Order: sequence, then structure tokens, then C-alpha cells
Amino acid sequence: MPMWPDLAFQMFLCLLVLHPDGSRCEEDRMNAILSALERSAAVLEEEYDAINLDAVVGFHILQAFLSKTLEEWDKKPGLELERERVARLEAKVSAWTEKAKHSLELQDPDYYRNFAPALSPGFWKVPDRWTQIDHSVGFPTTNGSCLLGGISDSCISFLLGSWKDGGESCLVPENCKSIMTKTHCSNYALSHQLLYFLFAEMKGCLNPLFLDAQYYKNVFCHLMMQSNLHPKKDVDAPGDIFTENIMFCGLAGFSDFYKPEWLDRILSWQNPGDGCFWMYKPSVPNPEGAVPKPRRFRRREKLLKDECSSHNIAVAVGAIGGFLYYGF
Repeated sequence: MPMWPDLAFQMFLCLLVLHPDGSRCEEDRMNAILSALERSAAVLEEEYDAINLDAVVGFHILQAFLSKTLEEWDKKPGLELERERVARLEAKVSAWTEKAKHSLELQDPDYYRNFAPALSPGFWKVPDRWTQIDHSVGFPTTNGSCLLGGISDSCISFLLGSWKDGGESCLVPENCKSIMTKTHCSNYALSHQLLYFLFAEMKGCLNPLFLDAQYYKNVFCHLMMQSNLHPKKDVDAPGDIFTENIMFCGLAGFSDFYKPEWLDRILSWQNPGDGCFWMYKPSVPNPEGAVPKPRRFRRREKLLKDECSSHNIAVAVGAIGGFLYYGF
């Protein structure tokens, strides 16, 4: 699939050759972010009735970042044109996300019902204060199996109160407490653990478990940071994990995930032609005699036209929206 030119190299030239004061580089980076988000919004507009729940959540998170960015830019002179551009983007994302929500409810009503509270206006709140990971915080390494998708969905439904009609919210069954606080999980399981604490924070849950929420967010994002800094030497390792870590830990308020070179990496995965993010290598011929590896998809993944991944778009726009809000 086509990729962007090496944005990191472009920024290097910008800093050292074209604009020594760095002012134009910031403008170029902002334009790159907004252009990428506009292309993704075009995908939402075209494919709103085909995207999955991941994508709807991702665009809801993006909308929250855009709204907060507009609030902050009201206080800053000289950003009138850029603010107008963000306002148009926010309005478009808001309108088409609502259409996607209604379409998803018709296509997959049971699954939609489990997460409906998280799709309500104003549910997602972005940080107004930032911190960095405290790598000195110790934590015991647990053992045992990590959570599966079905267990995660069930635990989240108890937080949201969607486990039954009129269900009480912020419930923490003992099995959920046990599995959501394990400290040896990785990849999607680790993401869901952090997401569980984020859901509780957005919902305003007061269960005693969440008195230690900052501790667990720090532990999980420490593990996610190690994953992003030291990825396994596996050519098939999915880039969506890398991007998902940035999106969720950014939502958790950890600014050290907003590294410029990580933004450039995410932007380089977008196809300028169709706005899709290709975070895995396209199929290539296997060496003679090699057993082809199946491509790994998220549960309930939905591929759009030309095998464009709903999940990849979701995590990309959520992460990039955080870069816009934090960086400018």
C-alpha cells in the first residue's frame, strides 16, 4: 500500500535547513495532523454505515480532543484560521459519528447496547493536566491467564450499567477486580486493563478499587511504554498496538507518549489516497517452503473497501487527536 514520504526526514530538513527557528516546522506538523484527520473524516463520511464499534469509539475520542482543542485555542491569538479548520472538522466528525452510531445499533443491537453509555455525548473527557510516567513505582509481577475479550466486555458492562436493562453502574465483581489488576499482561489484554480504569474514570465510579486508579494507570502505561520503546523483533507485530498505547495513555494524561517521532510514524501509515491506515505489512510472497502466517485481526473487526481496517482508523484518529491537543 502507498505510504507517506518519510515525515521524520522532512522535519529534520525543516529544522536544520529551511527554518532554523522551528516556527515553520510547527506549522508544517500541525498541517500534517489536520490533513490526516480530514482524510480520516472523509472515510467516516463514506463508510459510516460499515464501520465497527471500535471506530465509533475512536471518532468519539477524537471529537473530545477536537472540542478541547477549540477551547484552548480560544485563548491563543494567531490561530484563527486553524481554529476554523478544526471547528469544521469537529462538526463533521460529530455529525457522521451520530449517523454511524445509529447504523451500528441497527446492525449489532446487543453489542451496541453493552457500550451505548460510552457513545453518549460528553462521555469521553480528555486531560486538562499532564504528568509523566513514574518508572520508579514498583509493582509485583503477577501470574495466571490474562483476560479475554468476552470477559473484558462483561466487566466493562458492569461499570457502565449496561449488563441488564436498568442495571446498576460501577459494579466491580471479584473476578473483574482480580483480572483487571494483573501486572504481567501485554498487547490487547493490557490495553483493555487500562481501558477498564479509563471507563471507570469517565463514569465517575467511586468503588474502592479506583482509589488506586492512578497507580494502576501508571503501571499499565509503564508497561505500554516499554512495549513501544522496545518492540519485539517480529515483522508481523501489529502497529495498532503501538498506536493504541499512545491513544489510551494519552487519555490517561501521560504526555511522554506524545513523542514527535511517534506521530511521524503513525502519519506515515496513512494512505493519502483513501485516508486508510496500514499498520501491518501488505501480503508478500513467502520464501519457498515457508508456511504463510495468518494475519491477526481484532475481534469483531470490520474491513472497509480495499481491506481498510476500522480498528486501525479508530486508534489512529484517537492518538493523532491527542497529539493535536497536547502539542499546540
